Amino acid sequence: MGAVLPVARPEVLVVGAGPHGLTAALYLLKADPGLAGRILVADPQPWLAAWDGAFRRLELARLRSASVHHPHPRPFELLEHARATGRSRELAGPIGSPSTGLFADFCRRLVADADLEAARVPAMVTALRPRSDGRVDADVGGQRVRATSVVLAVNPARAVRPSAVRRRSAALHGDDVRLDAVRRGDRVAVLGGALTAAHLALRAADRGARVHLVARQPLRARLTDAEAGWLGNLLPDFLLLPPQERLAQVQSARRGTVPPLVRDAVRRHPLITLITRPVRQVERDAVVLAGGRRLPADHVWLATGHRFDARDCALTADLLEHVPVPLVDGLPVLDDHLSWGGTAVHVTGGLAALSVGPTARNLVGARIAAERWTACVTGSPLPSLQYPACGDGASAGKAAGVLEAIAD
Repeated sequence: MGAVLPVARPEVLVVGAGPHGLTAALYLLKADPGLAGRILVADPQPWLAAWDGAFRRLELARLRSASVHHPHPRPFELLEHARATGRSRELAGPIGSPSTGLFADFCRRLVADADLEAARVPAMVTALRPRSDGRVDADVGGQRVRATSVVLAVNPARAVRPSAVRRRSAALHGDDVRLDAVRRGDRVAVLGGALTAAHLALRAADRGARVHLVARQPLRARLTDAEAGWLGNLLPDFLLLPPQERLAQVQSARRGTVPPLVRDAVRRHPLITLITRPVRQVERDAVVLAGGRRLPADHVWLATGHRFDARDCALTADLLEHVPVPLVDGLPVLDDHLSWGGTAVHVTGGLAALSVGPTARNLVGARIAAERWTACVTGSPLPSLQYPACGDGASAGKAAGVLEAIAD
């Protein structure tokens, strides 16, 4: 017998209870408060459980996002929460990046304030079937649910393992690394040149390990994953490009960077050696560089990123079979409302990169996506928009203005 559904006939089904799912639910309620009690959120895990677990496992103390990038529609809600709870010191740097503890407590408050725990069913969605009448049938934990609209907030990211990694290699992707396995004097090789690689190198070195950080090029410093222009003035022209050109821009904009303070910490750490040379082969106990140099290692970690592909997720692969849409390197081509093939299924997260841009997988990407589909789903426009859409230059400067206002 399946789990008891808190909402038997949902107006909106949100698939996923991570940051994108929470953003989706809050934006829907902001546009139409009458949806309270009519939203069903399906996820086997509690709200933000996977997100919080990853931060704990990797011992991340701070988000890279600005304080205005979070699930609540009002950009300064987190800033005001920090001030009201006496935790403003947990917002650091020029963009007010929050501590992981502050962000987690803030999200718990958002869930409680909107009574969204009552909306979640601990079950997986295994099928979505858009109907001819515009609604969507969904299989939720073995039960059939008919929703007026669906927001697909899953994260079908596949860990990238370079071809140089031998099949028998004991190399672990960053998703599987356990820092408590490192002992003083261990030899650790970390492959990658972005934030995860730098962070893993620092955490291992802090435990007394000797670390080789192997990257294709010197570490590049930038406060955020993508340039601020991708929140505003770069978006309208991007959305006018053919999908293949959009993909190229997304890939170029997301080339690995690290915050300046992290880069400097890596450079200063006496137990970290940065090597900028291609990797020829990853063996069971060593990394072999181009030219033949061999780096013996007790641990080899791959901070080599993730790939989003609709064919890699059972749910989206099944949806793709029943409602075919064009794919560009696995990413679906969506309409202006991020609708899958003109159906009532709307997409947020990494799969929406061709429509949202390089920040699609990030917290700000969740906000941009929500602005794009909320009015279509609810029939009610949001009170104000922060990010531009296709052909819209009116709000292109708003995001930059919000960022500048953080320090005021």
